[in-house]
Amino acid sequence: MKKMFLLLLLLAVSGFSQPAPLDLTVDQAIKLALANNPAQRISALEVKQYRYRLRQNFNFLPEATLQGSKILDEKLMTIEIPPFYPGAEPTEATLRFQKNYAFSFQIVQPVFTGGKLMFNYQNAALDLKIAKEKEKNSRAETVLNVRKMFYNIQILQELLKAHQEAFSLAESNYGNVRKSFDLGMVSQYDLLRAELAFSATKPDVLRVENLLETSVLGLKLMLGVPSAQEVRLQGELGYRPLQLELVKLLQDSRRNRSELLQLQMQKKKIANLLKITWAQYIPNFSIVASYSYQSDFFKFNSGNWDDYFNISLGVSFPIFTGLKRSAQIGEMNVLKKIMDLNIRQLNDATQLEVESKYRSINQEYENIQLGLKNMESAKEGVRIAELNYHEGMITILELNSSYNELTRAKVNYLQALYNYNIAIAEIEKLTGVNLNGGLE
Repeated sequence: MKKMFLLLLLLAVSGFSQPAPLDLTVDQAIKLALANNPAQRISALEVKQYRYRLRQNFNFLPEATLQGSKILDEKLMTIEIPPFYPGAEPTEATLRFQKNYAFSFQIVQPVFTGGKLMFNYQNAALDLKIAKEKEKNSRAETVLNVRKMFYNIQILQELLKAHQEAFSLAESNYGNVRKSFDLGMVSQYDLLRAELAFSATKPDVLRVENLLETSVLGLKLMLGVPSAQEVRLQGELGYRPLQLELVKLLQDSRRNRSELLQLQMQKKKIANLLKITWAQYIPNFSIVASYSYQSDFFKFNSGNWDDYFNISLGVSFPIFTGLKRSAQIGEMNVLKKIMDLNIRQLNDATQLEVESKYRSINQEYENIQLGLKNMESAKEGVRIAELNYHEGMITILELNSSYNELTRAKVNYLQALYNYNIAIAEIEKLTGVNLNGGLE
């Protein structure tokens, strides 16, 4: 009795320890992925990194330095003083130019650098903008990948139902043919064909089941959900007719595509680097102000402290740098041409992608409509084939063909539905515009 009680208690505890199923819509899945996906978190941290780097380029502000020193040991300069009268011995004297303790406060304020400081700051600001754009692009990539995975699982679930229905039809047909064979109403050939058709549907069910389990595991990893957690997808993958304008989609893609914006900002950086390189031919001017205290004794009330200050204008002008500046200018000009070609190439690729997705959306919408009609026709074909077969008007091969036609129609419809929603999601990423499609 005690063992039975412990067993029941153990089962109860294990039951309570099982996590509750997680019901997710596609929007909830996207939120989880954005919160838990490592790539998204890395891109967010990179934005912080470049924000700190921007602060490092406040070089146009004055630089203040406080210094202090104490002489531990020194060798003084010795001079020989001639005698005051002939025949006397010369005397030696030591000269000391620095006291034991010295404290100084110095301020250096750049006045004119030919624009180098300003352009460096602008490039740091561009780096921050590029990091933010990369984070935005990473976010869009995460959203697209979650949608693909989510829609793929929904399609596989429906596809599994279709193959299970085909399996049930084949199983029922095999049972009916078996009974008819036992009564001597059909031939052994019909029985073998029915058994073969029934056996052929099982591998399809197993294949889709394996694909479904793998896809669900991939979605859990993408969302940061434990593999043991049961996930149930909410909502059906439907379709919504869209009225799209190709010209507007192309304009939005050129204006909003993240990769294109990043290249354009890189081009601005190269232009600033070229200006910085040209500015190296211009001298730098800065004001240096210094204030110092010196004393032989570290006592503030000793009255032995002497103070000094000076304000000077500093000039720095590199005359010869070993042809480095001219080589840098040449390199920047080449990089600018390369960037122009990259932008042109990406513009052409963007136009091709948008036009391709635009045509895919229209084509897949027509395929969806055709698939709905084909499924309706195939269902009616199965009903008629079953009646004709029982009346002896068609063979078992024609009956099996009607079953296969119904399964094929369902598969084609589901594939068109998936392609339609994925094409919408991809064109949304390219254009940066929410088309309000594929979410329901």
